[in-house]
Amino acid sequence: MQMDALSADHDLISYSRRWHYPNDAQSNAAAYTPETHVADLLGLIATIGKPVKLVGHSYGAAICAVVALMRPDLVRCVVLAEASLFSLLLTKPEGVFALAQSAGAMSHVAPLVRQGKKEQALKAFLDVILGPGYFENLPVAVKAVMFDNVHTLEPMLNGMNAGAKFTAEHAAQIRTPTLVLQGEHSPAMFRLTSDILAETIPGAERVLLPGVSHGLQLETPEAFNSAVLQFLRKH
Repeated sequence: MQMDALSADHDLISYSRRWHYPNDAQSNAAAYTPETHVADLLGLIATIGKPVKLVGHSYGAAICAVVALMRPDLVRCVVLAEASLFSLLLTKPEGVFALAQSAGAMSHVAPLVRQGKKEQALKAFLDVILGPGYFENLPVAVKAVMFDNVHTLEPMLNGMNAGAKFTAEHAAQIRTPTLVLQGEHSPAMFRLTSDILAETIPGAERVLLPGVSHGLQLETPEAFNSAVLQFLRKH
């Protein structure tokens, strides 16, 4: 949905994170941390040999934000589509409440994965981050990709909690041109995080996509692609 649109006037690279299909599944869950994935992205940019434009969604957007903070010389601009930088919420009562709600709702995801109940685990996870009943309406090809990566759910959730905290002070230090993208009906933890990023990153632009949830690039690909391309072309 994004590959053809974004590659029309850009050299586009879409990569799979470490331990995600088609890469080998991880053997050490403790190594699945934001720091590991940030180092991998920096390594990829180094092989390209010139500054890049970054577009990331959810966990991927969180990685992009940290790279833009750490190495602004390598990032021309960055699109953060509902970055999962949830440590930003810890200083706000409504943020702490939203995190507690989501954590409770996802508490049975990891046990389901360990029991080999992949579809139940994936549905339970998506019910929280996308909304109840979302799984059933996904295209077959998208479901296949998600099933290929179910094994990353538990280490991803654990790794997010184990990683270094990204604070509003960090966001305020980002000088890379930034677009914050969010869905109108996304869960509170994503909406609140996007609010803080848009308000804190100097000069950040913001686009709210109406009528969609956290799967905004799947639910409204044309509007998503249009917003991203308009921003990328300016930088």
